[in-house]
Amino acid sequence: MPSRAAIRRMAEVITVALFAGWMAASLRAESAYMLLEIVRRADDQVLWAHPVQAGDSVSLDYRHSSDHTPVHDVFQVAAEGAFVLVEERFDWYGSGLEFHPSADITFSGSQTVVHLHRPFPQIPLRVGEVAQHVLTVHQTRVPLLSIAKGRESICIRISRQPAEHR
Repeated sequence: MPSRAAIRRMAEVITVALFAGWMAASLRAESAYMLLEIVRRADDQVLWAHPVQAGDSVSLDYRHSSDHTPVHDVFQVAAEGAFVLVEERFDWYGSGLEFHPSADITFSGSQTVVHLHRPFPQIPLRVGEVAQHVLTVHQTRVPLLSIAKGRESICIRISRQPAEHR
């Protein structure tokens, strides 16, 4: 049977090893950062990229394709690198807009505001010529027609980049 001193030393070694492993994992996580990317789906070419952090807000403004009324979607960047749709604002209920009897809906002036918590691993969309999509990240506005052709299929996603790519 090992002595108390030997058991204590083994416990210290295990504690140090566990702490070292935890520190290494934390450093690896901190050494990576996230990029919001707008990607052409046909060839996976990155058309535009911008650094983001968990908790950042990203908005997508567009005109509803049939009603031609403005829609404002607010997403939050999640820690795991996904988007969470947290709010949708619009003037008029058009096709495809959020509505459900149990939805958290409020009204602000003439606008309907729907409060959500809907995760999206990425945001696929077709760049609209009528919709005039504009993505806003950190007060930088990106009209999607300025980086992609109308009707082009794109994807807005979050990628993790190693620290050396900063």
